Amino acid sequence: MNRGGSQVINIVLFTVLVYAATIALQIYQPVTGGYFNLGESMIYIAAVTSTPLVAGLAGGIGAALADLSTGYAIFAPGTLIIKFIEGYVAGILVKKLRNIHSAVKAILTSGIYALSFLAVSTTLWSGGLYVGPERWLQFTFSQPYVEVSIAVWVAIGIFLGGLAFIILAKKYITSGEIYSLAIAGALMVLGYFFYEYYISNPLQGREPLAALAEIPVNLGQVLAGISISMPVIAWLRRAGYVE
Repeated sequence: MNRGGSQVINIVLFTVLVYAATIALQIYQPVTGGYFNLGESMIYIAAVTSTPLVAGLAGGIGAALADLSTGYAIFAPGTLIIKFIEGYVAGILVKKLRNIHSAVKAILTSGIYALSFLAVSTTLWSGGLYVGPERWLQFTFSQPYVEVSIAVWVAIGIFLGGLAFIILAKKYITSGEIYSLAIAGALMVLGYFFYEYYISNPLQGREPLAALAEIPVNLGQVLAGISISMPVIAWLRRAGYVE
């Protein structure tokens, strides 16, 4: 099969994966009307294992389709552009920064990652965590809020930091690749802030500055995406499926 045909297959495959990951877990955010999801994980895997165009198109189309089909259509136009940029930039940076790696960088990267996870999780989700697929599945939960203690998040953060260090130390994924995904994720966070401030919040009759409340949520998506994609990419490399 020629390169063009293979790329089309990858676009279709990763679009489906992004869509599935995005609707698999949707935590509704009442302040902005948006939701937390796991779609970044598949965008990041596509960025590392395929091409920038594949990651961009799969991210934009897959996530926008998820918005359209689960009751968040107001975000779909922004999602199409923002997630395309996120995937495309991640793919480009991964190629450029892949070789940035050393033992010291592995320690620093895993440490920063663990601390970032702890900072976001303990400040954002230690209180009431809204769980709500009922927005599109018509479910109703008797207990719509789930309490997660700080101790649990600390334990998860330590585990993830240790796992990240092992993966980085064995060079199954490099520090430069983690930096690339984080930079692309930061662009996603910034993109949604501007979209919500200028477009979605005013259209929904919400305070534009409520977009600030979505920043930690989207940072959580970046960290969740890295957390899921790291071991998957490591497994693919160890198995010889990815260079």
